Amino acid sequence: MTSLLERRRGKKAAKPAELPAPADGASSTGSPWAGGPDQPATPPSSGGGDDGENPPPQVVEWSNGPALVTKAWGAVLALALLAGPAALAWTLLRPQPAPVSATAGAASTAEEAAANERAIELVETWLRADSNDQQLLASLTNAPVGSLPQTGLTIRDSSVAQIEPADDDVWSVTVGVDVAEPAPGSTPPPAGGEAKAGEQTEVPLVWVRRYFQVPVLVDRTDTEWSGPNLAVTALALPAPVPGPAAAAEPPDLDYPETISPTSAAGQSAAGFLAAMIAGDGEITRYLRPGTSISAITPAPYTAVTVSGIKGTHEVTDDPADDDGTHALITAELTRLDGNKTTAQYVLTLVARDGRWEVAGLEPAVRINTTPSGTIDSGTAGD
Repeated sequence: MTSLLERRRGKKAAKPAELPAPADGASSTGSPWAGGPDQPATPPSSGGGDDGENPPPQVVEWSNGPALVTKAWGAVLALALLAGPAALAWTLLRPQPAPVSATAGAASTAEEAAANERAIELVETWLRADSNDQQLLASLTNAPVGSLPQTGLTIRDSSVAQIEPADDDVWSVTVGVDVAEPAPGSTPPPAGGEAKAGEQTEVPLVWVRRYFQVPVLVDRTDTEWSGPNLAVTALALPAPVPGPAAAAEPPDLDYPETISPTSAAGQSAAGFLAAMIAGDGEITRYLRPGTSISAITPAPYTAVTVSGIKGTHEVTDDPADDDGTHALITAELTRLDGNKTTAQYVLTLVARDGRWEVAGLEPAVRINTTPSGTIDSGTAGD
């Protein structure tokens, strides 16, 4: 069997010592085959002769490799051509997936907003309307307008007090409105006439919060090009209803400790509030490092007087580092016109280097959630 390794015999390379010296002017780093007087211009060929000894072996390449690669690519192309019709058939015949309701939350929010707006518009128009506003009121509802007063009411501060789904696409909206009404005990003028001579012509008015319920239909239609469209209709005239009921028993607040306004913690809190809302001093001197609270500009008040402080933890005038409390602060604020009003703030006070600093302005009060008759042993570690 003939071996895949064939030997080629060539001339034996000369040893370095037998190489001729370079010609005059030639670089010593040039090729030894520089074409000297005793050497040929090119190196001897390595093939063809049979007179060399121990010629280097040469690997004969396998000539079938490129053919197999070509066949493999042909097979891949054939599979792709065969899979094309099958993929097309699957695309045409497979059932369409059910649409994913990714915007359900946004749609519900949009419908609520539309129902709220129509309910407020109808309530305001209905309260202000007089006998000349029949068509205006009819444009906002499908219900018969009926009779209207000769003079509309004066109102302010309309807002939605409650909204809840009533039926398919129907929302029940309760709107709260301040209505100017005759003060209790006053005698209203006669309906449709002027007061008699000697009678009081002006009746003192007071603002009373009233509530009105309106059913609103929101019909949502989605189109391919214009997106969602909302058709909004008030199904009935406003109905006066009681306002939202107050809590039967308000919760207890979680501020068991009394803190003196003249204590170190109280003075830090008072200085912070004066700087924040009255522009009195630099607010950063009262803040714990890393806390960012800005002063109100321009300042809406001229002075702040702290009248009471309740805390979640007991405080001292010589605190250790990281001692703290959540403080409910009652303060008297002096307005720019000299009048005074009372406000309450909830601050987080933390001790550092023997003094109290403000570490946060809390958004809400803390409620005592501990059941009665039990002792909350973990309060001091909060």
